[in-house]
Amino acid sequence: MGQAIRQESVASDVMQRDMITVAPSDTLRDALALMTENHVTGLPVMDDKSRCIGLITASDILGFEEEHAEDASERGMLQHFNADIGRWESVPISAFGLEEFGDVRVEEVMTRELISVSRDTPLKEVALKMLNDDVHRVLVMDEKYRLYGIISSFDFVRVVAES
Repeated sequence: MGQAIRQESVASDVMQRDMITVAPSDTLRDALALMTENHVTGLPVMDDKSRCIGLITASDILGFEEEHAEDASERGMLQHFNADIGRWESVPISAFGLEEFGDVRVEEVMTRELISVSRDTPLKEVALKMLNDDVHRVLVMDEKYRLYGIISSFDFVRVVAES
């Protein structure tokens, strides 16, 4: 990237174009494996027409698991790299969680209220949207739900560090 942040910088200047995505019919086990392998905490959910219809995050999966878990004493810790803040974190996960909930489909747990911007949204607006909506990532897509990229709070840190 290596570009200075300019007054007229827009979403497409800093978005990550290489995204790992999942299908609504994929399982929570599949989603967690992809997150762990790729060191990300969230995955866009794409339908068979290549439209972004949701977002699944590690927090969504943990929240679902906690809501449905009966015995909280069987918790272990999952180590994962949180790219949003640029460091490793330990996330509590039940030892039985993936056995019990691993086959649940992504579409049952994903967030459907997508926070997005267009490719030409000024970076200042992107940052304000993330602050106002209290989110660590926004999707860059058009009105037809075509996904072009994703911007995480870590991308802003990288841009400032490189400028």
